[in-house]
Amino acid sequence: MISILAWRNLWRNRRRTMITVASVLFAIVFANTMDALLVGINRQMMDSMVGIYSGNVQIQHRDFWENKSLHNTIAPPEDLTELLDTLPGLRGFTQRLESFALASAENLTRGVLVVGMQTEKEKGLTHLDSKVQSGTYFHGNPGDAIIGEGLAEYLEIEPRDTLVMLGEGYHGASAAGKYHICGIIRMGSPDLDNNLVFLSLDDAQLFFAAYDRVTSIPLFFEKQAAEPSFITTLNASLPEEYTLLPWQQMMPMVTQSLGLVDAMRIIVLFLLYILISFGILGTIIMMTNERMREFRVLLAVGMRKSKMAAMLLLETSVMALIGAVLGFLVSYPVVAYLREHPISFSGRAAAGWESFGIDPIMPTVVEFSIFILHTLVILLIAVLLSAYALNKIRCLQVVSSKR
Repeated sequence: MISILAWRNLWRNRRRTMITVASVLFAIVFANTMDALLVGINRQMMDSMVGIYSGNVQIQHRDFWENKSLHNTIAPPEDLTELLDTLPGLRGFTQRLESFALASAENLTRGVLVVGMQTEKEKGLTHLDSKVQSGTYFHGNPGDAIIGEGLAEYLEIEPRDTLVMLGEGYHGASAAGKYHICGIIRMGSPDLDNNLVFLSLDDAQLFFAAYDRVTSIPLFFEKQAAEPSFITTLNASLPEEYTLLPWQQMMPMVTQSLGLVDAMRIIVLFLLYILISFGILGTIIMMTNERMREFRVLLAVGMRKSKMAAMLLLETSVMALIGAVLGFLVSYPVVAYLREHPISFSGRAAAGWESFGIDPIMPTVVEFSIFILHTLVILLIAVLLSAYALNKIRCLQVVSSKR
């Protein structure tokens, strides 16, 4: 009986029902889109920072991070590389040899970070070839070097010029070499652009006399947000002097920045829920005040307050449920469209994002957990706010209703 009355009441005043359903619908669409956008920005920052250079985790000598010396290099055994090739969820890995040297051109010198790398693997994993601003990427010629844009400006050199480097090699050996600048690269980070010299891994091992040795093996995951299940197995398979170093430990400032974005997301969603609550409450107040005469008549003819409250609660729940389902169905294509066609920046805004090595776009993520969470929360808010109408019914007086 109560359910039939509640259903008929919904369609007796279609305008009122549609207003309430629309308020819930737009609230859910707005919340889902906003959260998908904020999560997408966070994921974009993490992917850019991790993908630009470091990888998700690195295999290193256990003492290398604290003491970045060539004495703390590793010679990866063949069975380790074979194991990495078979791991599911691993997009790829590369090997690097990193150390410091003094770079010179004419009368100008500067301390630099020399990075020896597997050029073809880096091309596929970090897309270094797309960051070359002038000149070309490595073509397999011995003695080629790519330097950062800031370093090139300081040393006043261009592609096809010569760079001389001096340093200390493995086990105290002297390191000296002359290299042909084949390209100038922009990494998006001033620290890297001002001090970076890329060599092929073979050239770097020859320069530092660290034959068959590397300082790190960066691993790149298929899904950046989750840690693959193979990490525990891989950690147990490593030799005792090796360690796995996550990107959060290598880049603490980035970790703090992402934490700040998460905190901002929580604050924005909290404020959004408050605005949504007031919007839904407004429609409930309007709906309740319009029906006060109806409630008095029902009370006067003998209907108990508990049944009236149950009927009103059922009406509100059905309207909120209809709005929630429609909001879910509408928000999914909106978020999916913004994922395929992200909001992009241009001009100074784009330059600001690119200066931190982040693509100047604001993508969304399509995750059903986001849709389900906000749909349920707003559905719950709508039902809880119906307490206003229930309280109005509770306060009705039988005597005044019979007048």
